[in-house]
Amino acid sequence: MRTLSLQCLCLFALLACAPQVHAQATQPIHRCIGAHGEPEFSGQPCATPAPAPGGAPSASPASGAGSVCAASPQALRQAIAGAFAAHDVNQLSGLVLWRGTGQASARATLQSLARWLRQPLTGIVFTPAARPPDFNAGALPAAASTAPAATQPPTGLNVSTGGDAGGTRDFGIVRSGDCWWLTF
Repeated sequence: MRTLSLQCLCLFALLACAPQVHAQATQPIHRCIGAHGEPEFSGQPCATPAPAPGGAPSASPASGAGSVCAASPQALRQAIAGAFAAHDVNQLSGLVLWRGTGQASARATLQSLARWLRQPLTGIVFTPAARPPDFNAGALPAAASTAPAATQPPTGLNVSTGGDAGGTRDFGIVRSGDCWWLTF
């Protein structure tokens, strides 16, 4: 009888903890950059990233190992190419700004990206920022209407792969702090 009571007590204790475990599993995970440029994962939203780009030395431009963040859209593009060359989903995921992504969604995305990285990379093309509409000369100052679009940073990347499951994936790119990140 005493053993049955003890088993029931343990079962009730486990059941009492179940809602707390479920609540913790459904909270979004935020990927943040720490004070020294290291990646940090938290259940809380990130503060503004503080590290300077390139704060830690990089092992090689293709590997991306040891790098803190992409200092420019071109460096982000090169880091993507390095992740494909290494077939390294962790390297690619380190380039993504994971704001508000839940754990289940992040896992599914990482699995999809891991499969995608097995395909041969065929191209990475910048998506240019949209030019402002061309208004009549009197509507805008001449300097604003004639500004070249090339001076504006790109707003996205189209990454193309070949092979059986080849195709194109579109990513947004944003500047946060002094770093450039991929967004979904």
